[in-house]
Amino acid sequence: MKNNFNFNIDKRTKILTALTIILFLGGAVLLFFLYTGGFLSAWFTSLVLAITALMILSVPRKVVVLDNTLEIQCISDISEIEIAEIASVKIVSKREMRWIIPLFAATGFFGYYGKFLNIKEFDIVSIYASEWNNFVEITDIYDSRTYISCREADSLIAAIAEAQKAIAKRIEQDNKSGKESLTMHSYWE
Repeated sequence: MKNNFNFNIDKRTKILTALTIILFLGGAVLLFFLYTGGFLSAWFTSLVLAITALMILSVPRKVVVLDNTLEIQCISDISEIEIAEIASVKIVSKREMRWIIPLFAATGFFGYYGKFLNIKEFDIVSIYASEWNNFVEITDIYDSRTYISCREADSLIAAIAEAQKAIAKRIEQDNKSGKESLTMHSYWE
């Protein structure tokens, strides 16, 4: 079983991305003309290019629900959450997300992704979003929360529930066949 859910960039994110690029380019050009290609302009340009490259490599592309894992695929990284370790999945309103501020994250540059601080609960959460809307909260058995923006939130939740049922069925079959007694959370050990 494989279900793909793509991240869709909204108009606000496109505007913020364009403004960020214009700001970075404007700063580099301004420093170049003010310091006529000196050390400060070269340093600033190099720093901006390095930060931009790191941000681009972390842009989320799609969510894939496989038999055993939920993969959040970025351009150069794949974050995996074991299906057996997912404790709850629910839709979260935009209003509930107002208490979340960025810690080590990109906000508006091709989306919202990274580590954020929930100041209401004083908890660090991971966010992979292409728009600040349509959030799905995934909580694992370790109380780690991940938020994903997904326009097909109901389908994503249904795919995760279906994968969890399939794993539970495999565990039950293994237990009936006399294999070592397994539980949902010890299935991968």
